[in-house]
Amino acid sequence: MLNVFPIQFLALLAYFLLRLFVGGVLVYVCMQHLKQFRSLSKSLTLPWFPYPGINAVLLIGTEILIACSILLGAYTQIGALLLIILSIKMLVLKKYWSHPTLPDRLTYVLLIGCGLSLLITGAGVLAFDLPI
Repeated sequence: MLNVFPIQFLALLAYFLLRLFVGGVLVYVCMQHLKQFRSLSKSLTLPWFPYPGINAVLLIGTEILIACSILLGAYTQIGALLLIILSIKMLVLKKYWSHPTLPDRLTYVLLIGCGLSLLITGAGVLAFDLPI
């Protein structure tokens, strides 16, 4: 079937836009977690790891690392893999952690899909990663 808008030469720009939006979502979530750090660090308890402050620091640090990697386009596929792992972890731990700044499960499902897309396609244009 013919494309209604035959602009396949802009496909690399689509990966840039995907990176921009995924990185923006992660920066937004990370900023919300930083604003509510005290209450977040009290609510991230696990039965097998009773140090909620360390959990909050690790969560925020991982989000910052992934957001910078994806936004800058440096090690994008590694950042996408970390995004997938973080999203699966948050889907599993959502039943233990309940805080208003943690996104819904559907957000993490969508981030898994975006992470898979970036893992397969790479960074696109305006990135430090070089296509091989």
